[in-house]
Amino acid sequence: MTQAQEQNTTDRPFVGDNAIPLDTTALVALIKHYVAEPIWHCLRWPHTISLGAGLPSTTVLDCPEGQVFNRDRELRWRRRQDTYTVLLLSSTPVPDTDLRALVNPQHQRQTWQIRNLNAQFYPTTETRFPQGITYPDRLDIGQRYFIDEQTGIVQFVALRAL
Repeated sequence: MTQAQEQNTTDRPFVGDNAIPLDTTALVALIKHYVAEPIWHCLRWPHTISLGAGLPSTTVLDCPEGQVFNRDRELRWRRRQDTYTVLLLSSTPVPDTDLRALVNPQHQRQTWQIRNLNAQFYPTTETRFPQGITYPDRLDIGQRYFIDEQTGIVQFVALRAL
């Protein structure tokens, strides 16, 4: 590793998950800690998808999957019974984390390249979603690709606010 690369390792993106399942209170605390306002949320059920501004209420966190995102970070969760697993995708460093960084097959911390792109919504009449997709009129979002630096393969696509 060159000296320039060493200096940039603290500026590298972070991708990590939780080691132990979280309850609803811990999930909300994690969201508030890692994803700063202004934020958007995306909630997914088998029959519908809903996007909106702000932190979702704890009553809708019972959806099977969801995410909150801002300009720099996306935090995803998946509910399993009464607990949640999470994945944090951050284009900025996360220095004080209780989350564990993803590792490569050699058990070294995974390194990432980032590519930001604009995104377009499906029309509200899109038939692949039986109940449609609900979102605010002025939601301006993009996509962020997390690309494995060793393989060049896109591993994650995150939502991002513009």
